[in-house]
Amino acid sequence: MSLPLPPGNPCYFCEIGSGSTAQWSVIERSELAFMMLNGRQFEVGQCIVAPTRHAPTLLDLSTDEISAVMWLAQRVAAAMVELYRPDGILLYQNNGVGSGQEVPHFHLHVVPRREGSDWGLGPPHLARFDSRNRPQKFDHTSTTSEKMATAEDLRQKLL
Repeated sequence: MSLPLPPGNPCYFCEIGSGSTAQWSVIERSELAFMMLNGRQFEVGQCIVAPTRHAPTLLDLSTDEISAVMWLAQRVAAAMVELYRPDGILLYQNNGVGSGQEVPHFHLHVVPRREGSDWGLGPPHLARFDSRNRPQKFDHTSTTSEKMATAEDLRQKLL
């Protein structure tokens, strides 16, 4: 039995993973997974780690893909601690539309948390903004110089 998934054909994360779009946001790749800056910067440095292969949910990942995703998540979390000195690191992941999954491709959010953030103590997907008045830092479709600089800072830290 599979979980109900959000629409997404073609899969946006597959396009990023294959190198066909939004390459400014990709911070690091391995054979099985890639890490990118989240286009919605609820917290500066917020990243997403996803398998390269299309796998809709956690239930669809191989053991090797799980390891690759967690390895990249650990690497970027360490970089975030050095770069941003957060109060904590939040990892969260949604499976199926009932959990708030918005892209039909497994992805793990890695978020440096700070006191006084824009979305309190919960995950940022709970912070809903009117799309007509959404600030650019929260709009995943908006590429800004600040987002590109953040992605480059993380890339350099991981070298």
